[in-house]
Amino acid sequence: MEVFEMMGFIFGITGFTFSIIAFTTVLTSSNSIKELEKRINDLEKNGEHRHE
Repeated sequence: MEVFEMMGFIFGITGFTFSIIAFTTVLTSSNSIKELEKRINDLEKNGEHRHE
């Protein structure tokens, strides 16, 4: 059982680190997506004003 406990402990640590890396990458990518959405919204607003 000790070997399996060590393996589970190591897998838990690796999974935890991977989840942190994935979380940080998602946060950075979501920030860039929000910036893109703002630019798209600005372009759409400019287009609507042109039609008026």
